[in-house]
Amino acid sequence: MYLRSVLVNVSVLIPTVYSAILGDLRPAFVNPLPPARGSCSVDQLQELKIGFREAIDATKKAAQAIDNLKNSAPNSLIHKDKNRTWKRQAQLLKALFNIDVDKKLGDGNNDANLLQRNFLNILDAMDYRFPNLANKYWLFCGDNWLQWRAATATNENDSHEPKRTVGFFNSGQGMYLGQASTPTMRLKRYVHLDNAAPAATHPMCVDQNHAVTTREVPAITFCPIAWGRDSLAETKRKIRPGDALGEKLTLAHLWIHELAHLILNFLDEPAVDGSGRPIPGAANGWQRGAALARHEPARARQAPDLYALFATTVYLDNFGWGTGVAEK
Repeated sequence: MYLRSVLVNVSVLIPTVYSAILGDLRPAFVNPLPPARGSCSVDQLQELKIGFREAIDATKKAAQAIDNLKNSAPNSLIHKDKNRTWKRQAQLLKALFNIDVDKKLGDGNNDANLLQRNFLNILDAMDYRFPNLANKYWLFCGDNWLQWRAATATNENDSHEPKRTVGFFNSGQGMYLGQASTPTMRLKRYVHLDNAAPAATHPMCVDQNHAVTTREVPAITFCPIAWGRDSLAETKRKIRPGDALGEKLTLAHLWIHELAHLILNFLDEPAVDGSGRPIPGAANGWQRGAALARHEPARARQAPDLYALFATTVYLDNFGWGTGVAEK
């Protein structure tokens, strides 16, 4: 999920300098220490670290897979395993982005170059090397670091009738957000904290959202339902023929999806059905993603979840996933 927003006064979160290798959660992200709102528990941070490292590995594999597909398929008699991997990766590229790869010519038209550049851009943004060792992005666990404030009938700052829901606040740390928009929220105006109504329910983790990215506020917030998942490595060990990919949503998948929002500035693409007709919701998950690729491939190539699906299925290479179901 992606949110547009504006942030001022983040001095309460002091960046810390670390030396790191690509795949380390820090210094790419910094999280406020407990008991600050939005802080992560030790267990949550451990899950996030594992998921982030696997997301980086999967993103590397995705970029390498596209590189492999620029060449013809390896000889099936001499390189049986490599030929099978090539075919599986070609099936994924077709299913999720509607890009055909010829077994004799490879991706001769370089149609997948844009996808590869996008994967590499994510890696570049997460690669912290001297002298670029300062934190860039915030990480929050749960949306209680923000409070939902609504305009009241007497609020002089909102001239619109009827009065509208207008903003986020973090009253404890001096942060202020506004101009956010999601399918369930329309934030139109700024309201000063003193003129705001009492805080209502937290807005970011509604509607079964797993995670939320704010781009202008360079932050990813993981919601309560994100925890307790198998890692990609555990998922790979447990997969059996016939397992549906939709049942294997890992933190690595969530990380890649949110990084596509944060780094590539992609929005969730509206979904279409199997006939190409618009339907409510985003093109997330295999069925909706594959439908979007068939009918509107240009939009599919800007859909965060399809990047996550491609990268994680390339990682889960002990099975083929050309139909979204594990096949030997």
